[in-house]
Amino acid sequence: MPGPLIGLLWLAAFAVGIGWQHRWPDHAAPWNKRIFNFYFHFFAPIVVLFAYTVVPADATTLTGLAAVIAASYLVLGIGLLYARAAARDRGEQGALALGSGFTNTVTLGYPVVNAVFGPAGLALQVLFAQFMYLIPIVSVSTTIAAHFGNGTRPRTWRGVLRQIVNVPLVFAAIAVGIRATGYDIEWLVARPTDWVVFLMGPIGFLELGLALPLDRVSHDIHDLWRAAGPILIRLAIAPAVLFAIHLITGALVPTVYYLSIAMPAAFHTLILARVYGLPGPMMRLIVVISSAIMVGAIVVDLALFR
Repeated sequence: MPGPLIGLLWLAAFAVGIGWQHRWPDHAAPWNKRIFNFYFHFFAPIVVLFAYTVVPADATTLTGLAAVIAASYLVLGIGLLYARAAARDRGEQGALALGSGFTNTVTLGYPVVNAVFGPAGLALQVLFAQFMYLIPIVSVSTTIAAHFGNGTRPRTWRGVLRQIVNVPLVFAAIAVGIRATGYDIEWLVARPTDWVVFLMGPIGFLELGLALPLDRVSHDIHDLWRAAGPILIRLAIAPAVLFAIHLITGALVPTVYYLSIAMPAAFHTLILARVYGLPGPMMRLIVVISSAIMVGAIVVDLALFR
């Protein structure tokens, strides 16, 4: 599908989500959770099976992932320091930290990387999404949201295990096991993956429309300056940190990872902000502006250069 049409489809899905939330505000949050659970338990395993079936299992892949993990934690550290220096209160500190540290690896990451780099790039993007922080991203982001918000982190080993062990991780283990036997299932998962990746974009923007706070937008210049920090960290500083690690260590970093780590703030941070009592308007400002910049750049790239 041409780039402008993809952009229009995402915009239409976003508009449906906004309209749905405005018309039935009490239904928005439950349906958002249902849609996310459907994606997490049905769509994600298909893409994970595909990635762990086709991605090369070699030293280059491992060193590239190691560079991504190191860059991710460095960027998160930069974001936490910025949030501590710039935030007016503890809640805003949490919102700025979430906006800085967590990139949109799936909802935008999968369809965008697939459109730009094809199936080979998609396989690497799935690895990026799984191992950006070595453990599942949602485990790290939830811990930060709970720390700065009104929630509590899991204290028992069972609580921690429930955060770390998830359905995509289980299917990754299944795919590795199948691959170890020498049986090739690419023919079985390649076609479904194409459809899943195509659908992830509009579904993600539908979720965004359902999750965005619809209270009156009222930001002053100080809000914009504070939000500019996480946006700059996500779109510019993060890929620069990854490139610096490449220069220092000599690790071969696939080009797709530079796009992956430069994705805008993750949509799920809006849900975390709502659950843990972090300032929704600031989180919305960061997510919307960073996403608009990236989506606009991608649509122009696909329309003019692909």
